[in-house]
Amino acid sequence: MKLIIFVFIGLIALTSTAFCVQDVTILVDDGDWIPYSYKDKNGNITGVYPEIVKVAISRMPDYTVKFQGMPWSRVKLQLKEGRSFAMLPPYFHAHDWLTDDEPKRPYIWPYSLPLLTQTDIVVCNAMKLETSRLNWPEDYQDLSFAIQRGEGSAGEEFNKMVEDKKIKLVLARSNLHTIKLLLLGRADCTVISKKVFHWQVNEMKKNGDYARLGKVVSLQKSKTIRADEGYLGYTDINAEKNFPFKKDFVIKFDIEIYKMKKSGEIQEIIKKYIDF
Repeated sequence: MKLIIFVFIGLIALTSTAFCVQDVTILVDDGDWIPYSYKDKNGNITGVYPEIVKVAISRMPDYTVKFQGMPWSRVKLQLKEGRSFAMLPPYFHAHDWLTDDEPKRPYIWPYSLPLLTQTDIVVCNAMKLETSRLNWPEDYQDLSFAIQRGEGSAGEEFNKMVEDKKIKLVLARSNLHTIKLLLLGRADCTVISKKVFHWQVNEMKKNGDYARLGKVVSLQKSKTIRADEGYLGYTDINAEKNFPFKKDFVIKFDIEIYKMKKSGEIQEIIKKYIDF
C-alpha cells in the first residue's frame, strides 16, 4: 500500500513539473511610440514590437509573457542591476551600455535576432530647407527642434550642439505633439522614426487635424540620418541566479523569430499596424 502511495505522489510531482509554465515580464518604455509600442484605450501595452513578441512566445509552451511599462531610464536601470529579465526594444548597445564596476562589460547580453528595422529621418518646415542642409547636424545650426522626450536618435553631435546653444531643443510629450508644434510654426524641425511620422500624419489627415493645422506650414523630409534594428535585450547581471530559464528562453525565442521572418509573418504584423 505504501509503495502505491509513493508511486502516486511521484506521478503527481512529475505531472506538475511537466506542466509548469514560466511567467516572463518584459519591460517597455511607457511613452507613446505609436505604432511601435503604446497603450491602447484599455491601458494594455500593444503595438508592432509587443505583437511580434507575443506571437513568438505563444508558440513556446513553457512560457507566458506580460509587458510592464515604465520610463526608459528606469527600464535600463532595472536590467543594469539585474532586477528584470528583458527589455523591448533596445537598439544594439553592447558597446556603450556598460556596467559601472571594472572590468566594464555590457549589462545587456545577448540581444535577440533583430525584430525589425527602424529608419529615423529629419522632417522640417519646408521653408527652412530652401537653404541647402546636406550635412547632419552641422547644417542645422540656428534652427529649433521639437523632439519627443526620450527619443535619442539625433546623436551625440546633435546633443553637443544643443548644449552649446547652437540648436534650440524643445522636448515634446509625444510624437503627435511634436508634429503639431511644427505645423503651428513653433519649431523648425524634428527627428522622428519614418514609420511613426507617416502613421501620425495619416491619422491626423483622417480626423482633419492636419488640414486644420497645416494651413501655413508645409512639412518636408530633409534626410535619413540612421537605420537601426530593434531587439529583445536580456539582462546579463546575476542572470543565472535570478533567471535560470534564460538560456532556454533565448534559444527558443530566436527560433520562433527566425520562423516568423522566413514566413513573412513579421511583415504582416507591421502591415496590421501601419495600414496606409
